[in-house]
Amino acid sequence: MIDVTATAVLLGGLLYLELQQQWQLKIKTKSSKFKIALSIAATILIVALFWTTNTISNLRLVFVAVLVASVGLYRQGLGEEKVITYGSIAHASDYARYDRVITEQIKQGTMVTFWSKKGGSYSLTFDQPETVIRDFLKQHLPQHVKLLTAESFAHLEKIEAHDDRDRQAKLLHAIRNRPQRNQLPWQKRRSSSTADHESR
Repeated sequence: MIDVTATAVLLGGLLYLELQQQWQLKIKTKSSKFKIALSIAATILIVALFWTTNTISNLRLVFVAVLVASVGLYRQGLGEEKVITYGSIAHASDYARYDRVITEQIKQGTMVTFWSKKGGSYSLTFDQPETVIRDFLKQHLPQHVKLLTAESFAHLEKIEAHDDRDRQAKLLHAIRNRPQRNQLPWQKRRSSSTADHESR
């Protein structure tokens, strides 16, 4: 019974933290009826399939079912200081963690991609127009985070790829043309001994 109580406390704490996140939402992502229906169906199915006559086991089952339901029912979106996603408590998804934020108008609304050199990227879809999303982000993103459109991001990627090719070409040229590269082993020894003699 102690482990069940501990699990209940931990689960309650997690759900409370996630609820606090929901209060921070300023712009919510597009609601997915399929996701909600799927989480509710999964919750009912878990309880129906694994329900037993053991009270302790049933309590554990309820905890799992509640956790599954919360994943589907909680919303994601934009807060004043961070991206609100399930499980991103504390400072896990602060805007300052990203290098670029890319907005793109799509058929379903507006897609916003949060891009980081260190941690990869992920996208959220919103019902609101791109202009509304961009205005909000301009007010809340730190100065070092670049707010880009999909077109400007693609252009920037092309420039950076070109610069990277130039750097690699210069490095390869320097390696190919270093003084001792094309000398035979005894020529390299002779060059090094001559250099030592001259230094004396």
